[in-house]
Amino acid sequence: MEDLKNALSENAAFYRDQERSITARLALLPKGRIRSKTIGGVVYNYLSYRKGPSVKTDYIGKEIPGDLLDNLAERDRLEKELLRVREALRLLRSKRMEEVDLTDPVLAILGAMTRNRLWEAGFEIIGSWCFLLYQKHLPLERYPLRTEDLDILVPRPFKGRPFDLSGLLQRLGFSQHFNPDGSMYFTGGGIKVEFVTKERRDGTRPPRHIKELALTPQELRYLDILLADPIVLKLGQGIRARVPSPSAFLLHKLFLAARPERRDKKEKDIKQAVFIGQYALTEKPETVRLLALWDGLPKKWKALIRQSLVKAREIMPLEDAVIRRLLDLLR
Repeated sequence: MEDLKNALSENAAFYRDQERSITARLALLPKGRIRSKTIGGVVYNYLSYRKGPSVKTDYIGKEIPGDLLDNLAERDRLEKELLRVREALRLLRSKRMEEVDLTDPVLAILGAMTRNRLWEAGFEIIGSWCFLLYQKHLPLERYPLRTEDLDILVPRPFKGRPFDLSGLLQRLGFSQHFNPDGSMYFTGGGIKVEFVTKERRDGTRPPRHIKELALTPQELRYLDILLADPIVLKLGQGIRARVPSPSAFLLHKLFLAARPERRDKKEKDIKQAVFIGQYALTEKPETVRLLALWDGLPKKWKALIRQSLVKAREIMPLEDAVIRRLLDLLR
């Protein structure tokens, strides 16, 4: 329970800092809307804004200054972000303290995988739990994120020794279920555990059962980059986790954010990628790794990644400087 209270406190502090930063910046920006009138074939531009109970109108001129347009666009983005921040604070204030702490079941899984040397066989933690592990064990800026899904990448082909992974999870108290395509997932302790692997080259269905693991993982596209140059995090108490390199995670998230099937997760993907980007820009070895991975990507991937970074400027106005640096780096 104490861990949950600390997490809620950290999340609230993050959003209060965001609220202060946004309101301070808004105080320096012009407000209002540009109105235009055409008189005798000549267009005259005005800035209308509210001041107290009254609406004021200032004449701008026949041409609208470019910096005014930029500042008004920034204000619009920041006001939208402020609404999201205040909604998050409202939800945190109303969050009930008896919510389940998800730490224990995840640690049980990671500990069992460590003891059975599954990381050495090529398994990786991916998805949002990977991002949470980065935040806890790398010098990364805190960004509150709650997830109930633990996604585990299974290497294909699997070259480790046979191991009843399905049986392990059931011994840990998880229940086994099947997706409509025949792939397996497990639930228990307030979380859902899903296993994924690279889609076969011919794209055939249904997913292939891996008898050495007594497991049928879901098959997905675009996972190769996550297997490039992974790292191992020491979580303490004899528990480790193998995860994609931060740079691979960043590029993968930005690529996915531009895919139409990820529309409902676009904002989450972009925010995670940008916060990882801050780390990649400040840690020289990670910057080198990011550029090496970037150079090996196909042109289509690069175009979609840059498209997501351009969208990120709208979603995360407070991180515009970081996003600009990433756009300059990834050309």
